[in-house]
Amino acid sequence: MATMKLEIITPESIIYTGDVESVIAPGSEGELGILPHHASLMTALQAGDIKVTVNGQANSYSVGGGFLEVKDNQVTILADSAVNS
Repeated sequence: MATMKLEIITPESIIYTGDVESVIAPGSEGELGILPHHASLMTALQAGDIKVTVNGQANSYSVGGGFLEVKDNQVTILADSAVNS
């Protein structure tokens, strides 16, 4: 299956970096689903859960808001705070 690079970064540390199959994030206007080769985009995030699929397994990270950028098959999340939930 196709993958894309994901980074979840807070002011304190890098929470996650690696290849993923999909990302579902709490955008400011509603939930966003991102798959490999998604069109470029930048949006604000509200507090909530980011759901990440890696090798068919779902993982979840709670974020306290921030920003999400998709560019060149890479998703970068700059979060105010984040923890693996």
